[in-house]
Amino acid sequence: MPHESRLFVKAGLVYLALTFVLGGLLLIGEGLGWAVPRALAVEHAHLGGVGWLVNLVIGIALWMLPLNRERFPATQGRYPSGTVYACFVLLNGGLVVRLLAEPWYQFAANPVAAVLLVLAGIAQPLAIVLFVLIAWQRIRAPSHPAPGVR
Repeated sequence: MPHESRLFVKAGLVYLALTFVLGGLLLIGEGLGWAVPRALAVEHAHLGGVGWLVNLVIGIALWMLPLNRERFPATQGRYPSGTVYACFVLLNGGLVVRLLAEPWYQFAANPVAAVLLVLAGIAQPLAIVLFVLIAWQRIRAPSHPAPGVR
């Protein structure tokens, strides 16, 4: 498995563990009769959905999608590593910023937190655009079909 794929999968596993730790804490708090802030429930969902699932999907896709040796000869058909690292930083940096800024904004309506939320709102979709561009180049139709294949 390429280093870039392992990076996404390992990040996903860390987020999976954090999702269950936070979920357990939220359940304990609820069981003790504490009011669970809505912002923490939203963060829990993003830890699992974006942190675990999206990182895992991207990591496995980068590993498993067909190679495009014609387009990316320098990387033996995989992808430009810089683009993949930019995707990783934007996705995970945006997620971490969101995880910190959203509760801060919900509880204090701080303008700095609002700016951070905007930045996270730009970073994460941009990461997905980069991933789509990378993946799209690897799922193209072959330029020379195998003999007997139409």
